[in-house]
Amino acid sequence: MIWRVLPLAGAVLLVGIPLCWRPWLHYRRHGSWGIALFRSRRPGQLVRDSLAVVAFLLLLGQGFAAAAWPGSIAPLGAASALSLAVRRAVGALLLLGGLSFLVAAQLDLGASWRIGIEEDARPGLRTGGLYSVCRNPIYVGLLVTIAGYALLLPTRLSLVLLLGTGVGIRQQVAAEESCLLTAYGESYRAYARRVGRFVPGLGRLR
Repeated sequence: MIWRVLPLAGAVLLVGIPLCWRPWLHYRRHGSWGIALFRSRRPGQLVRDSLAVVAFLLLLGQGFAAAAWPGSIAPLGAASALSLAVRRAVGALLLLGGLSFLVAAQLDLGASWRIGIEEDARPGLRTGGLYSVCRNPIYVGLLVTIAGYALLLPTRLSLVLLLGTGVGIRQQVAAEESCLLTAYGESYRAYARRVGRFVPGLGRLR
């Protein structure tokens, strides 16, 4: 039973943490919700915001269908009992580990936390904690969590969502870096020269 509901529980947390818990905490500490989705004046950003919402809804919908009507979900390929157990164990580890990393990264941002791009905001440049290891730990946690979800619920839709998330994150990071360079100039450039984009040492600005 737990393996039927774990992908749904992970998807609920993946949506609930950034859209419910973190905005509530941000409001209590800083007086604003920190949600900037669909506020950009740039069409490309509005498209990315829309696709992110669709992806989260698909994760939730598929997770719910797998929990309520497991026969309606067709997994990719057949698996032996051993390979199924290994896949489930690795999937659960990635799902729970990714969510934990996601929470830690969101807390590390403090007053600088936002969902979406708020182009005129200048809350401060965060370079400590997990942000001293890589520049985008929230996106790392997000991708790891969805990889765990895809292992627990290995369908074509899960694979498309995983690959699409990877591409979408790369595009979103490029847009955010452009805004950060505009907002913080040489301070951000110096930070990005010494800290990798997603993993230590890789993706540093030249």
